[in-house]
Amino acid sequence: MSTETKILSRDSGDKTIVDIEAQNVDFRNCEAIKSSVAGFVSQGQKNIILNLSKVSFMDSSGLSVMLFCKRVCDEAGGTFGAFGLQNYVNNLVNLTNLNKTIPIYSNEADAVS
Repeated sequence: MSTETKILSRDSGDKTIVDIEAQNVDFRNCEAIKSSVAGFVSQGQKNIILNLSKVSFMDSSGLSVMLFCKRVCDEAGGTFGAFGLQNYVNNLVNLTNLNKTIPIYSNEADAVS
């Protein structure tokens, strides 16, 4: 099992898709993800959509990543959302009511429209 985390970005219209290429979002990689998203926003990419389709596990650090991203985008006058949540992550987001704070989309097409 690979513990390497790749964070890739690509533009889709006025939105930036941030692909999280990792199985887990937890204490080991949360700071790297926060730093990357903050960097994108500081470069003017303030409408961020997190692609979590490869992430099968998330802990409280992962939830803090999502809240951090939302705050950074909001402060820049942008938007934040996520898509591609696998079952475990989706259940966690729903259980913590994070889905009431952060828009969660079923797929990339819905997220960018």
